[in-house]
Amino acid sequence: MLTHTEQFTVRRTELGTDFRVRAQAVCNYMEEAAGNHAAALGVGVEHLAADGLAWVLAKMRILFQRFPEAGERLSLETWPVSIERLQFRRDFSLCDAKGEEIITAVTQWVVLGIASRRIERIPQNIAHLRPENPRYAVADGDIRIPAIPDDPTRHAGPAFPIRLADIDQNQHVNNVRYVDFALEAAYSSGSAGPLRQLDLIFRAEGLRGDIIASATDRENGTPHSLIHSFYRQGTGQELARARTVWGEA
Repeated sequence: MLTHTEQFTVRRTELGTDFRVRAQAVCNYMEEAAGNHAAALGVGVEHLAADGLAWVLAKMRILFQRFPEAGERLSLETWPVSIERLQFRRDFSLCDAKGEEIITAVTQWVVLGIASRRIERIPQNIAHLRPENPRYAVADGDIRIPAIPDDPTRHAGPAFPIRLADIDQNQHVNNVRYVDFALEAAYSSGSAGPLRQLDLIFRAEGLRGDIIASATDRENGTPHSLIHSFYRQGTGQELARARTVWGEA
Protein backbone atom coordinates (compact mmCIF):
# COMPACT_ATOMS: atom_id res chain seq x y z
CA MET A 1 0.00 0.00 0.00
CA LEU A 2 2.95 2.36 0.62
CA THR A 3 4.04 1.84 -2.99
CA HIS A 4 1.72 2.89 -5.79
CA THR A 5 2.01 2.19 -9.53
CA GLU A 6 0.08 3.73 -12.42
CA GLN A 7 0.21 3.14 -16.16
CA PHE A 8 0.39 5.95 -18.73
CA THR A 9 0.47 6.00 -22.52
CA VAL A 10 2.22 8.93 -24.17
CA ARG A 11 -0.27 10.93 -26.25
CA ARG A 12 0.64 12.95 -29.31
CA THR A 13 -0.67 16.09 -27.65
CA GLU A 14 2.09 15.65 -25.02
CA LEU A 15 4.96 15.76 -27.51
CA GLY A 16 7.44 18.57 -27.99
CA THR A 17 9.23 19.76 -31.10
CA ASP A 18 11.55 16.74 -30.97
CA PHE A 19 8.56 14.34 -31.13
CA ARG A 20 9.20 13.14 -27.59
CA VAL A 21 7.15 13.68 -24.45
CA ARG A 22 7.52 17.08 -22.85
CA ALA A 23 8.96 17.41 -19.35
CA GLN A 24 5.71 19.11 -18.37
CA ALA A 25 3.74 15.97 -19.24
CA VAL A 26 6.06 13.87 -17.06
CA CYS A 27 5.39 16.26 -14.17
CA ASN A 28 1.66 15.87 -14.75
CA TYR A 29 2.03 12.07 -14.61
CA MET A 30 3.83 12.44 -11.29
CA GLU A 31 1.24 14.80 -9.84
CA GLU A 32 -1.60 12.51 -10.90
CA ALA A 33 0.03 9.41 -9.39
CA ALA A 34 0.98 11.21 -6.17
CA GLY A 35 -2.55 12.56 -5.75
CA ASN A 36 -4.16 9.18 -6.34
CA HIS A 37 -1.77 7.47 -3.95
CA ALA A 38 -2.34 10.08 -1.23
CA ALA A 39 -6.10 9.66 -1.61
CA ALA A 40 -5.78 5.87 -1.29
CA LEU A 41 -3.77 6.38 1.91
CA GLY A 42 -6.41 8.70 3.36
CA VAL A 43 -4.27 11.84 3.12
CA GLY A 44 -5.39 13.19 -0.24
CA VAL A 45 -6.40 16.70 -1.21
CA GLU A 46 -9.98 16.28 -0.02
CA HIS A 47 -8.90 14.78 3.30
CA LEU A 48 -6.55 17.67 4.06
CA ALA A 49 -9.03 20.29 2.88
CA ALA A 50 -11.51 19.08 5.51
CA ASP A 51 -8.94 20.20 8.11
CA GLY A 52 -8.17 23.48 6.37
CA LEU A 53 -4.91 22.19 4.91
CA ALA A 54 -3.43 21.62 1.45
CA TRP A 55 -0.48 19.82 -0.11
CA VAL A 56 2.05 22.14 -1.76
CA LEU A 57 5.18 21.13 -3.68
CA ALA A 58 8.27 22.75 -2.15
CA LYS A 59 11.18 21.18 -4.09
CA MET A 60 11.66 18.82 -7.00
CA ARG A 61 14.52 17.14 -8.86
CA ILE A 62 13.94 15.07 -12.01
CA LEU A 63 16.68 13.11 -13.80
CA PHE A 64 16.04 12.17 -17.43
CA GLN A 65 17.78 9.21 -19.05
CA ARG A 66 15.59 9.48 -22.13
CA PHE A 67 12.26 10.94 -23.18
CA PRO A 68 9.67 8.43 -24.50
CA GLU A 69 7.87 8.80 -27.82
CA ALA A 70 4.18 8.82 -28.77
CA GLY A 71 2.36 5.61 -28.01
CA GLU A 72 4.89 4.29 -25.50
CA ARG A 73 3.38 2.63 -22.47
CA LEU A 74 4.94 3.69 -19.22
CA SER A 75 4.80 2.47 -15.64
CA LEU A 76 5.19 5.10 -12.92
CA GLU A 77 5.91 3.97 -9.37
CA THR A 78 5.80 6.34 -6.39
CA TRP A 79 6.23 5.97 -2.63
CA PRO A 80 6.78 7.96 0.58
CA VAL A 81 10.41 8.16 1.68
CA SER A 82 10.90 10.35 4.74
CA ILE A 83 10.05 13.48 6.66
CA GLU A 84 12.80 16.08 6.76
CA ARG A 85 11.89 18.96 9.07
CA LEU A 86 8.55 20.22 7.69
CA GLN A 87 8.94 18.46 4.34
CA PHE A 88 7.45 15.15 3.26
CA ARG A 89 9.60 13.37 0.69
CA ARG A 90 8.06 11.31 -2.11
CA ASP A 91 10.11 9.61 -4.85
CA PHE A 92 9.23 8.40 -8.36
CA SER A 93 10.53 5.87 -10.88
CA LEU A 94 9.27 5.85 -14.46
CA CYS A 95 9.94 2.72 -16.55
CA ASP A 96 9.27 1.90 -20.18
CA ALA A 97 7.50 -1.19 -21.53
CA LYS A 98 10.74 -3.19 -21.23
CA GLY A 99 10.98 -2.37 -17.54
CA GLU A 100 13.96 -0.07 -18.03
CA GLU A 101 14.06 2.93 -15.72
CA ILE A 102 14.17 6.07 -17.86
CA ILE A 103 13.21 8.90 -15.47
CA THR A 104 13.60 9.26 -11.70
CA ALA A 105 12.54 12.02 -9.37
CA VAL A 106 12.54 13.22 -5.79
CA THR A 107 9.92 15.66 -4.50
CA GLN A 108 9.54 17.47 -1.20
CA TRP A 109 6.02 18.48 -0.12
CA VAL A 110 4.79 20.76 2.67
CA VAL A 111 1.38 21.17 4.28
CA LEU A 112 -0.07 24.66 3.87
CA GLY A 113 -2.75 26.25 6.04
CA ILE A 114 -5.40 27.30 3.52
CA ALA A 115 -6.52 30.35 5.52
CA SER A 116 -3.17 31.37 7.02
CA ARG A 117 -1.09 30.61 3.89
CA ARG A 118 1.61 29.40 6.28
CA ILE A 119 3.48 26.09 6.33
CA GLU A 120 2.17 23.78 9.07
CA ARG A 121 3.69 20.80 10.86
CA ILE A 122 3.20 17.44 9.17
CA PRO A 123 0.06 15.88 10.77
CA GLN A 124 0.57 12.61 12.60
CA ASN A 125 -1.67 10.66 10.22
CA ILE A 126 0.81 11.60 7.47
CA ALA A 127 3.97 11.23 9.56
CA HIS A 128 3.27 7.56 10.28
CA LEU A 129 3.49 6.79 6.54
CA ARG A 130 7.29 7.13 6.44
CA PRO A 131 8.91 3.70 6.04
CA GLU A 132 11.50 2.32 8.46
CA ASN A 133 13.89 1.38 5.65
CA PRO A 134 13.33 3.97 2.93
CA ARG A 135 14.13 3.37 -0.71
CA TYR A 136 15.55 6.24 -2.75
CA ALA A 137 14.94 6.77 -6.45
CA VAL A 138 17.45 9.64 -6.43
CA ALA A 139 20.50 9.37 -4.20
CA ASP A 140 21.02 13.11 -3.76
CA GLY A 141 17.74 14.57 -2.55
CA ASP A 142 19.31 17.66 -0.96
CA ILE A 143 18.12 20.19 -3.53
CA ARG A 144 19.86 23.55 -3.31
CA ILE A 145 20.00 26.27 -5.96
CA PRO A 146 22.18 29.35 -5.45
CA ALA A 147 20.89 32.84 -5.98
CA ILE A 148 21.74 34.57 -9.24
CA PRO A 149 24.12 37.48 -8.67
CA ASP A 150 22.64 40.82 -9.58
CA ASP A 151 25.31 41.77 -12.10
CA PRO A 152 25.63 42.30 -15.87
CA THR A 153 26.58 38.66 -16.55
CA ARG A 154 23.06 37.40 -15.94
CA HIS A 155 20.61 37.13 -18.80
CA ALA A 156 17.29 38.95 -18.48
CA GLY A 157 14.78 36.40 -19.70
CA PRO A 158 11.13 36.41 -20.74
CA ALA A 159 8.28 37.61 -18.52
CA PHE A 160 5.12 35.59 -17.95
CA PRO A 161 1.73 37.25 -17.31
CA ILE A 162 -0.27 35.01 -14.97
CA ARG A 163 -3.74 34.11 -16.22
CA LEU A 164 -6.60 32.15 -14.73
CA ALA A 165 -5.41 29.07 -16.65
CA ASP A 166 -2.14 29.16 -14.67
CA ILE A 167 -3.88 28.96 -11.28
CA ASP A 168 -4.58 25.65 -9.56
CA GLN A 169 -6.98 24.60 -6.79
CA ASN A 170 -4.65 26.10 -4.17
CA GLN A 171 -5.28 29.52 -5.75
CA HIS A 172 -1.69 30.06 -6.85
CA VAL A 173 0.44 29.35 -9.92
CA ASN A 174 0.60 25.60 -10.49
CA ASN A 175 4.06 24.10 -10.04
CA VAL A 176 4.11 22.63 -13.57
CA ARG A 177 3.79 26.13 -15.02
CA TYR A 178 7.23 26.90 -13.58
CA VAL A 179 8.58 24.00 -15.62
CA ASP A 180 7.24 25.85 -18.67
CA PHE A 181 8.89 29.05 -17.46
CA ALA A 182 12.25 27.37 -16.80
CA LEU A 183 12.41 25.71 -20.22
CA GLU A 184 11.34 28.90 -21.98
CA ALA A 185 14.01 30.86 -20.10
CA ALA A 186 16.62 28.23 -20.95
CA TYR A 187 15.76 28.22 -24.64
CA SER A 188 15.79 32.02 -24.78
CA SER A 189 19.31 32.02 -23.34
CA GLY A 190 20.56 29.65 -26.04
CA SER A 191 20.56 26.24 -24.33
CA ALA A 192 21.01 23.23 -26.62
CA GLY A 193 20.96 19.46 -26.34
CA PRO A 194 18.60 17.17 -24.45
CA LEU A 195 17.41 18.07 -20.95
CA ARG A 196 19.11 15.82 -18.38
CA GLN A 197 18.12 17.35 -15.04
CA LEU A 198 15.49 19.76 -13.79
CA ASP A 199 15.45 21.18 -10.26
CA LEU A 200 12.86 23.51 -8.79
CA ILE A 201 12.56 25.28 -5.44
CA PHE A 202 9.44 27.28 -4.61
CA ARG A 203 9.87 30.29 -2.34
CA ALA A 204 6.56 32.21 -2.50
CA GLU A 205 3.17 32.06 -4.17
CA GLY A 206 2.56 33.49 -7.62
CA LEU A 207 -0.95 34.88 -8.04
CA ARG A 208 -3.37 35.69 -10.83
CA GLY A 209 -2.58 39.09 -12.31
CA ASP A 210 1.13 38.89 -11.48
CA ILE A 211 3.75 39.32 -14.15
CA ILE A 212 6.59 36.93 -13.37
CA ALA A 213 9.95 38.12 -14.69
CA SER A 214 12.95 35.85 -15.10
CA ALA A 215 16.72 35.91 -15.07
CA THR A 216 19.20 33.21 -16.11
CA ASP A 217 22.89 32.66 -15.42
CA ARG A 218 25.39 29.89 -16.14
CA GLU A 219 26.23 27.82 -13.08
CA ASN A 220 29.96 27.88 -12.40
CA GLY A 221 30.51 29.28 -15.87
CA THR A 222 29.44 26.11 -17.67
CA PRO A 223 27.02 26.32 -20.62
CA HIS A 224 25.42 22.98 -19.70
CA SER A 225 24.01 23.99 -16.31
CA LEU A 226 21.77 27.04 -16.02
CA ILE A 227 20.29 28.72 -12.95
CA HIS A 228 16.95 30.52 -13.32
CA SER A 229 15.23 32.98 -10.99
CA PHE A 230 11.54 33.91 -11.21
CA TYR A 231 10.33 36.98 -9.41
CA ARG A 232 7.26 39.20 -9.18
CA GLN A 233 7.65 42.16 -11.48
CA GLY A 234 7.28 45.41 -9.58
CA THR A 235 8.21 44.16 -6.11
CA GLY A 236 11.16 41.96 -7.06
CA GLN A 237 10.03 39.22 -4.65
CA GLU A 238 11.55 35.91 -5.72
CA LEU A 239 8.91 33.22 -6.22
CA ALA A 240 10.97 30.27 -7.45
CA ARG A 241 14.40 29.09 -8.56
CA ALA A 242 15.23 26.45 -11.12
CA ARG A 243 18.22 24.58 -12.48
CA THR A 244 18.27 23.05 -15.96
CA VAL A 245 21.12 20.75 -16.96
CA TRP A 246 21.63 19.96 -20.64
CA GLY A 247 23.48 17.07 -22.31
CA GLU A 248 25.20 16.70 -25.62
CA ALA A 249 22.89 16.67 -28.66
